[in-house]
Amino acid sequence: MNRKIKLFTDSASDLPETYRQRFDVGVVPLSVIFGDEEFKDGVDLSLVDFWKKMAESRELPATNQAAPQDFLDAFGPYVKDGWTILYIGISAQLSGTIQSANLAKELLGTDRIHIFDSKSASAGESLLVIRAGELLGQGCSLEEVLQQLEQDRASSGAYFTIDSLTHLVKGGRLTKTQGLVGSMLKIKPILRITPEGTVEVDEKVRSMKKALETLVAKAQSHPIDFTQRRVAVVHSYGAESAPDLKSLVESELRPREIVEGLIGPTVGTHAGPGGLALFF
Repeated sequence: MNRKIKLFTDSASDLPETYRQRFDVGVVPLSVIFGDEEFKDGVDLSLVDFWKKMAESRELPATNQAAPQDFLDAFGPYVKDGWTILYIGISAQLSGTIQSANLAKELLGTDRIHIFDSKSASAGESLLVIRAGELLGQGCSLEEVLQQLEQDRASSGAYFTIDSLTHLVKGGRLTKTQGLVGSMLKIKPILRITPEGTVEVDEKVRSMKKALETLVAKAQSHPIDFTQRRVAVVHSYGAESAPDLKSLVESELRPREIVEGLIGPTVGTHAGPGGLALFF
């Protein structure tokens, strides 16, 4: 890798450890709050511990953006040593984390920090980080990397489904009555991340089988040659249909590579157990 450029992301990316190590990616943690306890995502709260606490908690945990000080601590030593930094972060429409990164950049007083809004989250961020890591490893300039990231972001897509409506009720997005009726009818909402980086309900289907087929059909509606594309199939804890989604993606999309992983707190707090997502 080009050692003059240090690659960073945040913990909302759910970047698999294998890629984190391969490309020497720095990860700035967001915070997760359970009651009176606050944890740094991935630092003093592992994915396993997060999902264990989720199962035991009657109320949804809260997530907090990374603070400017978190970025000062992460970026500062590299800036001092003369490095250029490329930070790929969670959508500014979903978190104030990028705002914190920009403030840290101002405080450090340097133009060698480049902040790229993924306009996504979870594996949507990870796919861009992996792409950047590959390009830097090939000796590409920062300008070339940023140009490719913009192209990838413009053609990206993200669709996910939720197995249970319980967490939408807990989070106040559905009333108890709506949740009960939806559960009785086996309603599975299909959500997407928009090009602007927001999350919206795209469609509602009945049965998990139909939901998986819909996720893949949504991807097929994009003018993309998936045989040349890396995609990500990720899931939250307890998603029994994860292998089925992967098999469907393999047979219908035939992507160049499938990145797999577990959804972390930023998305998992709202999706709950059993959530499935397809990013490309």
